[in-house]
Amino acid sequence: LLGGRATDYIDRYKFDIRPSSDDRPYFFNFFKWRTLPEILSLYHRGGFSLLELGYPILILTLIQAALVSLLLVLLPLRFLESRCACSATRMRWRVMGYFLAIGLAYLFIEMAFIQKLTLFLAHPVHAVAVVISGFLIFSGIGSLIAGRLPNAQRLRYLRSALLLLCLIAAAYLVLLPLLLATLTSLAMPVKTVIALLVIAPLALCMGAPFPLGLTAVEQVSPGLVPWAWGINGCASLISAILATLLAIQWGFNMVVVIALLLYLSTLLCYPKAQSADRGLHSTASTRQ
Repeated sequence: LLGGRATDYIDRYKFDIRPSSDDRPYFFNFFKWRTLPEILSLYHRGGFSLLELGYPILILTLIQAALVSLLLVLLPLRFLESRCACSATRMRWRVMGYFLAIGLAYLFIEMAFIQKLTLFLAHPVHAVAVVISGFLIFSGIGSLIAGRLPNAQRLRYLRSALLLLCLIAAAYLVLLPLLLATLTSLAMPVKTVIALLVIAPLALCMGAPFPLGLTAVEQVSPGLVPWAWGINGCASLISAILATLLAIQWGFNMVVVIALLLYLSTLLCYPKAQSADRGLHSTASTRQ
């Protein structure tokens, strides 16, 4: 470790012994996928005790949540099939991609900032209370603003909100640790206000995609509105577990970067009337 080959040694080691950091604070995790077959082969000789169970249990929990979520979305869709019959297949995929992306991305950023503000607020419980409350309040305000826009301005507003979100989040990844480090000695009420001020601009931008997308779906294909709600709910359920797995592997900064990419991807699958019209015309011509 002291001979200049520490990185190579850590990579080749059978367990994950990378040093923990504030960005990846999982000092208890030693699991490596490539070691799993060897450990399982030693099961009858006591090798199973070497397996760090936390990470595999998270994987199983994610699979369980995904299966249950899919069941609870797909099963109701069978009963809604007659209502959605007029919806083009392409539009269904766009709606699924859009609401899946914003459901995952919202919780990814929320989970990351719970971790980033835990040290600043001195306790995980304080961080959870402040971050969740702040995101709910300010994203609600953002949704209220976006929901009152006229149709002609909605897509432009969405693009502006997502661009601003990316710029703010990128600045936070670089500057926020330095800023919070200089303010840790302040009183708790003051730090709570600062934390809310940090959250506010992010949450205001993050409140825009859901109401804008839902309004677009309602105008283009009303039968897909329940599906949009269900997909977003499933993504929200899965995202908390998935964010933890990603953070264990690559850190919370990477979780934020992935969330921003997901938000930007929504611009590619925003439900637009012309997409639905093309799908319906192609369906009609096929039938003729």
